[in-house]
Amino acid sequence: MTQQPRTSARNLLNYGLLGWALGAVAVPIYIQVPYLYSRIYEVPSAWVGLILLLSRLLDAVLDPAIGLWVDRRSSQGNSANPGNRYALPLLLAVPLLLLGMAGVFFPVGDTPTEYAASLMVSLIVVHLGYSFASIAYQAWGAELGHTDKERSTYVAVREGVGILGVVFAVSLALETNAGLIFTVFAVMLVLGMFLLLKFSPKPDRTAQQAASPFGETFNKVQAGAASVIRRGFADIVQPLRRRNFRKLMGVFLCNGLAAALPATLVPFYMRDRLGLGDSDQWVLAVYFLVGAASTVFWVWLASKIGLARSWLWGMVLSIPAFIIVIVLGEGDLAGYLFVCIVTGFALGADLSLPAALVARLIEENGERGKTEGTYFGLWNWVNKFNLALAPSFALGTLQWFSYSADMAKTESYQSMGLLQQLANDPLLWVYALVPCGLKLLAIVLLGRSGLASLNRNTSNTAIGSTA
Repeated sequence: MTQQPRTSARNLLNYGLLGWALGAVAVPIYIQVPYLYSRIYEVPSAWVGLILLLSRLLDAVLDPAIGLWVDRRSSQGNSANPGNRYALPLLLAVPLLLLGMAGVFFPVGDTPTEYAASLMVSLIVVHLGYSFASIAYQAWGAELGHTDKERSTYVAVREGVGILGVVFAVSLALETNAGLIFTVFAVMLVLGMFLLLKFSPKPDRTAQQAASPFGETFNKVQAGAASVIRRGFADIVQPLRRRNFRKLMGVFLCNGLAAALPATLVPFYMRDRLGLGDSDQWVLAVYFLVGAASTVFWVWLASKIGLARSWLWGMVLSIPAFIIVIVLGEGDLAGYLFVCIVTGFALGADLSLPAALVARLIEENGERGKTEGTYFGLWNWVNKFNLALAPSFALGTLQWFSYSADMAKTESYQSMGLLQQLANDPLLWVYALVPCGLKLLAIVLLGRSGLASLNRNTSNTAIGSTA
Protein backbone atom coordinates (compact mmCIF):
# COMPACT_ATOMS: atom_id res chain seq x y z
CA MET A 1 0.00 0.00 0.00
CA THR A 2 1.39 3.37 -0.95
CA GLN A 3 1.86 6.22 1.43
CA GLN A 4 -0.84 8.88 1.22
CA PRO A 5 0.35 12.35 0.31
CA ARG A 6 -0.10 14.62 3.30
CA THR A 7 -2.23 17.71 2.89
CA SER A 8 0.36 20.01 4.42
CA ALA A 9 0.13 23.74 3.81
CA ARG A 10 3.27 23.61 1.66
CA ASN A 11 1.96 20.79 -0.53
CA LEU A 12 -1.40 22.46 -0.92
CA LEU A 13 0.18 25.79 -1.88
CA ASN A 14 2.56 24.24 -4.41
CA TYR A 15 -0.31 22.39 -6.03
CA GLY A 16 -2.96 25.10 -5.73
CA LEU A 17 -1.23 28.31 -6.80
CA LEU A 18 -1.74 27.65 -10.52
CA GLY A 19 -5.46 27.92 -9.84
CA TRP A 20 -5.01 31.69 -9.44
CA ALA A 21 -4.09 32.13 -13.10
CA LEU A 22 -6.78 29.75 -14.35
CA GLY A 23 -9.39 31.62 -12.32
CA ALA A 24 -8.22 34.90 -13.81
CA VAL A 25 -8.66 33.36 -17.28
CA ALA A 26 -12.19 32.06 -16.88
CA VAL A 27 -13.98 34.95 -15.22
CA PRO A 28 -13.12 37.82 -17.60
CA ILE A 29 -14.30 35.65 -20.49
CA TYR A 30 -17.70 34.62 -19.23
CA ILE A 31 -18.50 37.69 -17.06
CA GLN A 32 -16.69 40.74 -18.44
CA VAL A 33 -16.16 39.97 -22.13
CA PRO A 34 -19.87 39.90 -23.11
CA TYR A 35 -20.41 43.36 -21.63
CA LEU A 36 -17.08 44.74 -22.87
CA TYR A 37 -17.55 43.75 -26.49
CA SER A 38 -21.28 44.48 -26.75
CA ARG A 39 -21.20 47.85 -25.00
CA ILE A 40 -17.65 49.20 -25.42
CA TYR A 41 -16.66 47.77 -28.81
CA GLU A 42 -20.28 47.90 -30.05
CA VAL A 43 -20.37 44.34 -31.34
CA PRO A 44 -24.04 43.25 -31.51
CA SER A 45 -24.89 41.20 -28.44
CA ALA A 46 -26.21 38.32 -30.54
CA TRP A 47 -22.85 38.22 -32.35
CA VAL A 48 -20.99 38.08 -29.04
CA GLY A 49 -23.20 35.23 -27.86
CA LEU A 50 -22.68 33.32 -31.10
CA ILE A 51 -18.90 33.85 -30.96
CA LEU A 52 -18.76 32.56 -27.39
CA LEU A 53 -20.90 29.58 -28.38
CA LEU A 54 -18.89 28.60 -31.47
CA SER A 55 -15.45 29.13 -29.91
CA ARG A 56 -16.32 27.02 -26.88
CA LEU A 57 -18.00 24.28 -28.89
CA LEU A 58 -15.04 24.02 -31.26
CA ASP A 59 -12.73 23.77 -28.30
CA ALA A 60 -14.98 21.50 -26.24
CA VAL A 61 -14.91 18.88 -28.99
CA LEU A 62 -11.20 18.48 -28.27
CA ASP A 63 -11.49 18.16 -24.48
CA PRO A 64 -12.30 14.42 -24.35
CA ALA A 65 -9.51 13.73 -26.87
CA ILE A 66 -7.05 15.76 -24.79
CA GLY A 67 -8.10 13.83 -21.69
CA LEU A 68 -7.53 10.52 -23.48
CA TRP A 69 -4.13 11.71 -24.67
CA VAL A 70 -3.19 12.58 -21.07
CA ASP A 71 -4.18 9.07 -19.97
CA ARG A 72 -2.15 7.44 -22.73
CA ARG A 73 0.83 9.45 -21.60
CA SER A 74 0.04 8.00 -18.14
CA SER A 75 0.34 4.49 -19.43
CA GLN A 76 3.83 5.33 -20.68
CA GLY A 77 4.80 7.09 -17.45
CA ASN A 78 8.39 7.51 -16.38
CA SER A 79 8.81 5.65 -13.10
CA ALA A 80 11.82 7.77 -12.19
CA ASN A 81 9.74 10.95 -12.34
CA PRO A 82 6.00 10.23 -12.02
CA GLY A 83 4.93 13.87 -12.14
CA ASN A 84 6.30 14.43 -15.64
CA ARG A 85 3.38 12.72 -17.35
CA TYR A 86 1.40 15.95 -16.93
CA ALA A 87 4.26 18.29 -17.75
CA LEU A 88 3.86 18.44 -21.53
CA PRO A 89 0.15 19.38 -21.65
CA LEU A 90 0.72 21.93 -18.88
CA LEU A 91 3.68 23.50 -20.67
CA LEU A 92 1.79 23.55 -23.97
CA ALA A 93 -0.89 25.59 -22.25
CA VAL A 94 1.40 28.49 -21.29
CA PRO A 95 2.00 30.13 -24.71
CA LEU A 96 -1.59 29.45 -25.78
CA LEU A 97 -3.01 31.13 -22.68
CA LEU A 98 -0.69 34.12 -22.96
CA LEU A 99 -1.38 34.70 -26.65
CA GLY A 100 -5.10 34.08 -26.33
CA MET A 101 -5.62 36.37 -23.35
CA ALA A 102 -3.57 39.11 -25.00
CA GLY A 103 -5.90 38.92 -27.99
CA VAL A 104 -9.01 39.05 -25.78
CA PHE A 105 -7.76 42.04 -23.79
CA PHE A 106 -6.28 43.94 -26.74
CA PRO A 107 -8.42 43.16 -29.82
CA VAL A 108 -7.19 43.97 -33.29
CA GLY A 109 -9.35 46.18 -35.51
CA ASP A 110 -11.27 49.43 -35.78
CA THR A 111 -14.82 48.28 -36.52
CA PRO A 112 -17.28 45.99 -34.69
CA THR A 113 -16.83 43.35 -37.40
CA GLU A 114 -13.04 43.36 -36.98
CA TYR A 115 -13.37 43.25 -33.21
CA ALA A 116 -15.70 40.28 -33.54
CA ALA A 117 -13.25 38.39 -35.78
CA SER A 118 -10.36 39.16 -33.41
CA LEU A 119 -12.41 37.91 -30.45
CA MET A 120 -13.27 34.66 -32.23
CA VAL A 121 -9.64 33.80 -33.01
CA SER A 122 -8.41 34.80 -29.54
CA LEU A 123 -11.06 32.75 -27.76
CA ILE A 124 -10.24 29.62 -29.75
CA VAL A 125 -6.59 29.94 -28.74
CA VAL A 126 -7.24 30.69 -25.07
CA HIS A 127 -9.83 27.92 -24.72
CA LEU A 128 -7.40 25.39 -26.19
CA GLY A 129 -4.71 26.46 -23.74
CA TYR A 130 -7.18 26.32 -20.88
CA SER A 131 -8.15 22.76 -21.89
CA PHE A 132 -4.56 21.52 -21.80
CA ALA A 133 -3.95 23.16 -18.43
CA SER A 134 -7.20 22.38 -16.63
CA ILE A 135 -7.53 18.73 -17.68
CA ALA A 136 -3.97 17.85 -16.70
CA TYR A 137 -4.26 19.94 -13.54
CA GLN A 138 -7.51 18.32 -12.41
CA ALA A 139 -6.30 14.81 -13.28
CA TRP A 140 -3.12 15.38 -11.26
CA GLY A 141 -5.15 16.55 -8.26
CA ALA A 142 -7.55 13.62 -8.49
CA GLU A 143 -4.67 11.25 -7.74
CA LEU A 144 -3.44 13.12 -4.67
CA GLY A 145 -6.32 12.26 -2.33
CA HIS A 146 -7.32 8.88 -0.94
CA THR A 147 -10.28 9.91 1.22
CA ASP A 148 -13.22 12.23 0.63
CA LYS A 149 -11.67 14.78 2.96
CA GLU A 150 -8.33 14.76 1.14
CA ARG A 151 -9.98 14.88 -2.29
CA SER A 152 -12.21 17.80 -1.35
CA THR A 153 -9.29 19.57 0.38
CA TYR A 154 -7.12 19.54 -2.75
CA VAL A 155 -10.06 20.63 -4.89
CA ALA A 156 -11.06 23.33 -2.40
CA VAL A 157 -7.54 24.76 -2.27
CA ARG A 158 -7.23 24.72 -6.06
CA GLU A 159 -10.59 26.42 -6.51
CA GLY A 160 -10.17 28.69 -3.51
CA VAL A 161 -6.87 30.04 -4.80
CA GLY A 162 -8.56 30.35 -8.18
CA ILE A 163 -11.14 32.60 -6.54
CA LEU A 164 -8.34 35.01 -5.61
CA GLY A 165 -7.56 35.31 -9.30
CA VAL A 166 -11.25 35.79 -9.97
CA VAL A 167 -11.52 38.54 -7.35
CA PHE A 168 -8.55 40.36 -8.83
CA ALA A 169 -10.07 40.21 -12.31
CA VAL A 170 -13.59 41.31 -11.37
CA SER A 171 -12.38 44.08 -9.05
CA LEU A 172 -10.97 46.00 -12.00
CA ALA A 173 -12.86 47.24 -15.04
CA LEU A 174 -11.51 45.33 -18.04
CA GLU A 175 -11.92 48.26 -20.42
CA THR A 176 -9.60 50.49 -18.37
CA ASN A 177 -7.24 48.04 -16.60
CA ALA A 178 -6.54 45.40 -19.25
CA GLY A 179 -2.76 45.96 -19.13
CA LEU A 180 -2.54 45.50 -15.36
CA ILE A 181 -4.80 42.45 -15.34
CA PHE A 182 -2.83 40.77 -18.13
CA THR A 183 0.58 41.47 -16.56
CA VAL A 184 -0.35 40.06 -13.17
CA PHE A 185 -2.02 37.09 -14.86
CA ALA A 186 1.13 36.29 -16.86
CA VAL A 187 3.34 36.43 -13.74
CA MET A 188 1.02 34.19 -11.73
CA LEU A 189 0.69 31.71 -14.60
CA VAL A 190 4.45 31.23 -14.87
CA LEU A 191 4.97 31.13 -11.09
CA GLY A 192 2.11 28.71 -10.50
CA MET A 193 3.29 26.42 -13.28
CA PHE A 194 6.83 26.38 -11.87
CA LEU A 195 5.71 25.48 -8.34
CA LEU A 196 3.37 22.78 -9.63
CA LEU A 197 5.90 21.03 -11.83
CA LYS A 198 8.88 21.46 -9.52
CA PHE A 199 7.56 21.09 -5.97
CA SER A 200 4.00 19.76 -5.99
CA PRO A 201 3.29 16.25 -4.60
CA LYS A 202 3.46 13.65 -7.35
CA PRO A 203 0.76 11.08 -8.16
CA ASP A 204 1.23 7.58 -6.77
CA ARG A 205 4.12 5.68 -8.34
CA THR A 206 2.02 2.51 -8.37
CA ALA A 207 -0.87 4.29 -10.02
CA GLN A 208 1.38 5.66 -12.71
CA GLN A 209 2.93 2.30 -13.51
CA ALA A 210 -0.47 0.62 -13.70
CA ALA A 211 -1.32 -0.49 -17.19
CA SER A 212 -3.96 1.67 -18.82
CA PRO A 213 -6.72 -0.15 -20.67
CA PHE A 214 -6.72 2.77 -23.10
CA GLY A 215 -3.04 2.54 -23.98
CA GLU A 216 -3.40 -0.38 -26.39
CA THR A 217 -4.82 1.55 -29.34
CA PHE A 218 -1.66 3.39 -30.33
CA ASN A 219 0.52 0.41 -29.46
CA LYS A 220 -1.06 -1.68 -32.18
CA VAL A 221 0.77 -0.21 -35.11
CA GLN A 222 -0.69 -2.72 -37.51
CA ALA A 223 -4.22 -1.48 -36.91
CA GLY A 224 -5.77 0.54 -39.72
CA ALA A 225 -6.77 4.20 -39.45
CA ALA A 226 -10.48 3.36 -39.21
CA SER A 227 -9.81 0.92 -36.39
CA VAL A 228 -7.72 3.49 -34.53
CA ILE A 229 -10.47 6.09 -34.84
CA ARG A 230 -13.12 3.62 -33.65
CA ARG A 231 -11.03 2.51 -30.69
CA GLY A 232 -10.11 6.07 -29.84
CA PHE A 233 -13.75 7.15 -29.77
CA ALA A 234 -14.67 4.11 -27.69
CA ASP A 235 -11.93 5.00 -25.21
CA ILE A 236 -13.09 8.62 -25.01
CA VAL A 237 -16.67 7.69 -24.12
CA GLN A 238 -15.65 4.82 -21.82
CA PRO A 239 -16.53 6.75 -18.62
CA LEU A 240 -20.07 7.30 -19.95
CA ARG A 241 -20.63 3.56 -19.69
CA ARG A 242 -20.56 4.02 -15.94
CA ARG A 243 -24.05 4.74 -14.69
CA ASN A 244 -22.83 6.69 -11.68
CA PHE A 245 -20.79 9.04 -13.87
CA ARG A 246 -23.66 9.58 -16.32
CA LYS A 247 -25.93 10.58 -13.44
CA LEU A 248 -23.31 12.92 -12.04
CA MET A 249 -22.84 14.53 -15.47
CA GLY A 250 -26.59 15.22 -15.68
CA VAL A 251 -26.55 16.98 -12.33
CA PHE A 252 -23.45 18.95 -13.27
CA LEU A 253 -25.01 20.03 -16.57
CA CYS A 254 -28.13 21.50 -14.94
CA ASN A 255 -26.31 23.05 -11.99
CA GLY A 256 -23.56 24.49 -14.19
CA LEU A 257 -26.01 26.09 -16.60
CA ALA A 258 -27.87 27.58 -13.63
CA ALA A 259 -24.62 29.29 -12.61
CA ALA A 260 -23.49 30.29 -16.11
CA LEU A 261 -26.64 32.22 -17.04
CA PRO A 262 -26.50 34.79 -14.20
CA ALA A 263 -22.71 34.98 -14.55
CA THR A 264 -23.18 36.11 -18.16
CA LEU A 265 -25.78 38.73 -17.27
CA VAL A 266 -24.48 40.04 -13.95
CA PRO A 267 -22.88 43.20 -15.46
CA PHE A 268 -26.16 43.98 -17.23
CA TYR A 269 -28.18 43.37 -14.06
CA MET A 270 -25.90 45.50 -11.87
CA ARG A 271 -25.73 48.43 -14.27
CA ASP A 272 -29.17 48.37 -15.91
CA ARG A 273 -31.43 47.10 -13.12
CA LEU A 274 -29.63 48.33 -9.98
CA GLY A 275 -27.88 51.37 -11.44
CA LEU A 276 -24.50 50.32 -10.03
CA GLY A 277 -21.25 51.42 -11.70
CA ASP A 278 -17.62 50.36 -11.89
CA SER A 279 -17.03 51.58 -8.33
CA ASP A 280 -19.43 48.88 -7.10
CA GLN A 281 -17.45 45.98 -8.53
CA TRP A 282 -16.39 45.16 -4.97
CA VAL A 283 -19.79 43.50 -4.54
CA LEU A 284 -18.72 40.75 -6.95
CA ALA A 285 -15.43 40.48 -5.08
CA VAL A 286 -17.40 39.81 -1.89
CA TYR A 287 -19.33 37.06 -3.67
CA PHE A 288 -16.18 35.25 -4.76
CA LEU A 289 -14.32 35.79 -1.47
CA VAL A 290 -17.23 34.35 0.51
CA GLY A 291 -17.21 31.43 -1.92
CA ALA A 292 -13.52 30.81 -1.32
CA ALA A 293 -13.84 31.10 2.46
CA SER A 294 -16.88 28.82 2.59
CA THR A 295 -14.98 25.93 1.01
CA VAL A 296 -13.59 25.25 4.50
CA PHE A 297 -17.13 24.67 5.75
CA TRP A 298 -18.14 22.51 2.78
CA VAL A 299 -15.03 20.32 3.11
CA TRP A 300 -15.84 19.86 6.78
CA LEU A 301 -19.49 19.09 6.04
CA ALA A 302 -18.50 16.59 3.33
CA SER A 303 -16.36 14.75 5.86
CA LYS A 304 -19.46 14.42 8.06
CA ILE A 305 -22.35 13.68 5.68
CA GLY A 306 -20.64 12.92 2.36
CA LEU A 307 -19.82 14.80 -0.83
CA ALA A 308 -23.15 14.41 -2.64
CA ARG A 309 -25.35 15.34 0.34
CA SER A 310 -23.23 18.42 1.03
CA TRP A 311 -23.44 19.52 -2.60
CA LEU A 312 -27.23 19.10 -2.52
CA TRP A 313 -27.49 21.40 0.50
CA GLY A 314 -25.40 23.98 -1.34
CA MET A 315 -27.88 23.96 -4.22
CA VAL A 316 -30.85 24.29 -1.86
CA LEU A 317 -29.24 27.30 -0.16
CA SER A 318 -28.85 29.21 -3.43
CA ILE A 319 -32.48 29.06 -4.58
CA PRO A 320 -33.96 31.79 -2.30
CA ALA A 321 -31.37 34.23 -3.61
CA PHE A 322 -32.63 33.75 -7.18
CA ILE A 323 -36.07 34.87 -5.96
CA ILE A 324 -34.75 37.90 -4.05
CA VAL A 325 -33.04 39.44 -7.09
CA ILE A 326 -36.42 39.74 -8.81
CA VAL A 327 -37.70 42.33 -6.32
CA LEU A 328 -34.54 44.44 -6.19
CA GLY A 329 -34.46 47.75 -8.03
CA GLU A 330 -32.57 50.99 -8.56
CA GLY A 331 -29.97 51.57 -5.82
CA ASP A 332 -30.63 48.36 -3.86
CA LEU A 333 -26.95 47.81 -3.12
CA ALA A 334 -27.54 46.42 0.38
CA GLY A 335 -30.06 43.88 -0.87
CA TYR A 336 -27.77 42.75 -3.65
CA LEU A 337 -24.86 42.48 -1.22
CA PHE A 338 -26.97 40.08 0.87
CA VAL A 339 -27.71 38.03 -2.26
CA CYS A 340 -23.99 37.91 -3.10
CA ILE A 341 -23.12 36.70 0.40
CA VAL A 342 -25.74 33.91 0.34
CA THR A 343 -24.96 32.75 -3.19
CA GLY A 344 -21.25 33.12 -2.51
CA PHE A 345 -21.54 30.77 0.44
CA ALA A 346 -23.39 28.27 -1.76
CA LEU A 347 -20.70 28.73 -4.42
CA GLY A 348 -18.21 27.11 -2.07
CA ALA A 349 -20.05 23.81 -2.48
CA ASP A 350 -19.85 24.04 -6.28
CA LEU A 351 -16.14 24.81 -6.07
CA SER A 352 -15.03 22.06 -3.69
CA LEU A 353 -17.39 19.10 -4.08
CA PRO A 354 -18.28 18.11 -7.69
CA ALA A 355 -14.69 17.53 -8.85
CA ALA A 356 -14.00 15.59 -5.64
CA LEU A 357 -17.04 13.46 -6.47
CA VAL A 358 -15.53 12.67 -9.88
CA ALA A 359 -12.30 11.55 -8.20
CA ARG A 360 -14.36 9.44 -5.80
CA LEU A 361 -16.22 7.75 -8.65
CA ILE A 362 -12.97 7.04 -10.50
CA GLU A 363 -11.71 5.15 -7.45
CA GLU A 364 -15.03 3.40 -6.91
CA ASN A 365 -15.00 2.28 -10.55
CA GLY A 366 -11.55 0.75 -10.06
CA GLU A 367 -9.80 3.13 -12.48
CA ARG A 368 -7.62 5.21 -10.17
CA GLY A 369 -4.32 6.18 -11.81
CA LYS A 370 -5.57 5.11 -15.26
CA THR A 371 -8.40 7.27 -16.60
CA GLU A 372 -8.40 10.56 -14.70
CA GLY A 373 -7.66 12.52 -17.87
CA THR A 374 -10.51 10.92 -19.80
CA TYR A 375 -13.01 11.53 -17.00
CA PHE A 376 -12.00 15.17 -16.59
CA GLY A 377 -11.88 15.66 -20.36
CA LEU A 378 -15.58 14.76 -20.50
CA TRP A 379 -16.20 16.80 -17.36
CA ASN A 380 -14.61 19.87 -18.96
CA TRP A 381 -16.63 19.24 -22.10
CA VAL A 382 -19.87 19.56 -20.11
CA ASN A 383 -18.57 22.64 -18.32
CA LYS A 384 -17.69 24.31 -21.61
CA PHE A 385 -21.01 23.34 -23.09
CA ASN A 386 -22.66 25.22 -20.22
CA LEU A 387 -20.43 28.24 -20.74
CA ALA A 388 -21.06 28.12 -24.49
CA LEU A 389 -24.82 27.75 -24.28
CA ALA A 390 -25.37 30.35 -21.53
CA PRO A 391 -24.17 33.51 -23.34
CA SER A 392 -25.69 32.45 -26.62
CA PHE A 393 -29.09 31.87 -24.99
CA ALA A 394 -28.90 34.85 -22.63
CA LEU A 395 -27.61 37.50 -25.04
CA GLY A 396 -29.66 36.17 -27.92
CA THR A 397 -32.81 36.34 -25.77
CA LEU A 398 -32.10 39.95 -24.79
CA GLN A 399 -31.69 40.95 -28.42
CA TRP A 400 -34.70 38.91 -29.58
CA PHE A 401 -36.97 40.73 -27.13
CA SER A 402 -35.40 44.12 -27.95
CA TYR A 403 -33.97 44.60 -24.48
CA SER A 404 -32.50 48.04 -23.79
CA ALA A 405 -30.31 49.30 -20.96
CA ASP A 406 -32.85 51.91 -19.83
CA MET A 407 -35.87 49.56 -19.88
CA ALA A 408 -36.13 49.37 -16.09
CA LYS A 409 -35.85 53.16 -15.77
CA THR A 410 -38.84 54.08 -17.92
CA GLU A 411 -41.96 55.43 -16.26
CA SER A 412 -44.21 52.85 -17.89
CA TYR A 413 -42.05 50.00 -16.60
CA GLN A 414 -41.91 51.33 -13.04
CA SER A 415 -45.69 51.63 -12.95
CA MET A 416 -46.09 47.91 -13.68
CA GLY A 417 -46.66 45.27 -11.03
CA LEU A 418 -44.03 42.60 -10.36
CA LEU A 419 -45.69 39.99 -12.58
CA GLN A 420 -45.96 42.48 -15.45
CA GLN A 421 -42.31 43.39 -15.05
CA LEU A 422 -41.35 39.71 -15.20
CA ALA A 423 -43.38 39.30 -18.38
CA ASN A 424 -41.86 42.36 -20.05
CA ASP A 425 -38.24 42.26 -18.85
CA PRO A 426 -36.25 39.32 -20.30
CA LEU A 427 -33.30 40.24 -18.10
CA LEU A 428 -35.22 39.27 -14.97
CA TRP A 429 -36.36 35.83 -16.02
CA VAL A 430 -33.14 34.85 -17.77
CA TYR A 431 -31.03 36.14 -14.86
CA ALA A 432 -33.20 34.71 -12.07
CA LEU A 433 -36.16 32.48 -12.92
CA VAL A 434 -34.54 30.16 -15.46
CA PRO A 435 -31.51 29.50 -13.18
CA CYS A 436 -33.90 28.83 -10.29
CA GLY A 437 -35.70 26.18 -12.34
CA LEU A 438 -32.42 24.60 -13.38
CA LYS A 439 -31.24 24.46 -9.76
CA LEU A 440 -34.46 22.71 -8.77
CA LEU A 441 -33.97 20.19 -11.57
CA ALA A 442 -30.38 19.56 -10.46
CA ILE A 443 -31.57 18.96 -6.90
CA VAL A 444 -34.13 16.42 -8.09
CA LEU A 445 -31.58 14.63 -10.29
CA LEU A 446 -29.00 14.47 -7.51
CA GLY A 447 -31.57 13.26 -5.00
CA ARG A 448 -32.67 10.47 -7.36
CA SER A 449 -29.19 9.54 -8.55
CA GLY A 450 -28.21 7.36 -5.61
CA LEU A 451 -24.91 9.24 -5.33
CA ALA A 452 -25.86 10.53 -1.90
CA SER A 453 -25.81 6.95 -0.62
CA LEU A 454 -22.05 6.79 -1.09
CA ASN A 455 -20.53 6.67 2.37
CA ARG A 456 -17.37 8.66 2.85
CA ASN A 457 -14.34 6.37 2.80
CA THR A 458 -11.58 6.75 5.31
CA SER A 459 -9.17 4.13 4.05
CA ASN A 460 -6.96 3.88 1.02
CA THR A 461 -8.78 0.86 -0.37
CA ALA A 462 -10.80 1.29 -3.54
CA ILE A 463 -14.39 0.20 -3.17
CA GLY A 464 -14.54 -1.53 -6.48
CA SER A 465 -15.96 -1.12 -9.94
CA THR A 466 -19.63 -0.52 -10.68
CA ALA A 467 -21.03 -0.83 -14.14
